[in-house]
Amino acid sequence: MKTMVPCAAWWLGFSAMSAALLVSPAHADDACMEKAQTQAQMSACAAADLKQADARLNQLYKQMQARLKADAPTGKLLVDAQKKWLAFRDAECSLRTVRSAGGSMQPMNASSCVAALTAARAKDFEDLLACSGAGDEQARASCAIPGAR
Repeated sequence: MKTMVPCAAWWLGFSAMSAALLVSPAHADDACMEKAQTQAQMSACAAADLKQADARLNQLYKQMQARLKADAPTGKLLVDAQKKWLAFRDAECSLRTVRSAGGSMQPMNASSCVAALTAARAKDFEDLLACSGAGDEQARASCAIPGAR
């Protein structure tokens, strides 16, 4: 029963993040959006936000791959999970932005959605990288990514 707690905590966090995205879509850097005068400029702000979130996620992914270099089976699981997450992210954002498809707001809405989910995934990666595995056997078993050496 104890192993379900981290999973339940993750699901609650994911659900809260999803609800926040549905109620109030995340937008790019507030300063950029405040300066934007046109829809094209707002879309550019959202695209810049996505680029930043994607760069952070890629940086963390590379750190995880480096730590798993000596653990090929877990490295393959990481690659598989990331491919499936990317498919989920894209499908989820297609659903969330369906009402703006074909409109001038669609690029901004799509970039904002992808950026928000990417930032949340980066936070998950940060948590995985920070997992120390110190303590009892259950704590060690909950760390998929070995600590830095």
